[in-house]
Amino acid sequence: MKRVLMTFLLGTVTLAPAASFSLGGQLRNPAQARPLGSGPLTVLLTNLGGGWLLGMGPLKGERFNVVVPSGFRPPVQPLDVCDGVTVQPAGARTYTAETLLLFGAASNAVATLVQADHPTVATQRGQWVYSDRTVTLRGRCAGLNTYYNLTLRPGWTGVTTESRDGRFEIRNATVNLPYWVQPVLTRDARATFPALFSGQRSAFRNR
Repeated sequence: MKRVLMTFLLGTVTLAPAASFSLGGQLRNPAQARPLGSGPLTVLLTNLGGGWLLGMGPLKGERFNVVVPSGFRPPVQPLDVCDGVTVQPAGARTYTAETLLLFGAASNAVATLVQADHPTVATQRGQWVYSDRTVTLRGRCAGLNTYYNLTLRPGWTGVTTESRDGRFEIRNATVNLPYWVQPVLTRDARATFPALFSGQRSAFRNR
């Protein structure tokens, strides 16, 4: 029954107007979505590592607006960062929405969406991180060419990772990078990501 409910949600996507967070964007290469089928497509905000569906919204033409339900709190974990980086204050708990997916319920096909300055050879990539409090991260990882200049606010914060000439900088997002559809990831999405599509780990489960 839960799988049927989840399929219904992902096929129709009716969302309550009140939401704690929403993420809007426009596809820079909409033609790349055609292999997902001619039916309605849905953008999913996920943490694939944990099998969590965090938010979703329909693709309308080239545009989308992903909504995370009001009141949902991600399963945060203690902030873990490399030696050499100063974290103030200590004790913050965070969670990363690491993957955007574009899903066709009728075709059961899915592709990743990347937020980046280029679809294949990006120097800047975007992600969203949830924090339970305001926390700042400053400094260089010991033995690595990775630098933090980041402030997370309570709730969701846009984060940019920039890679240039072997140097990595993680900082607050200052521009809205474009979104790019990648090649089809799988044409059997429900079997490939059973936890994601089961409804067990969903921000919409109790709505």
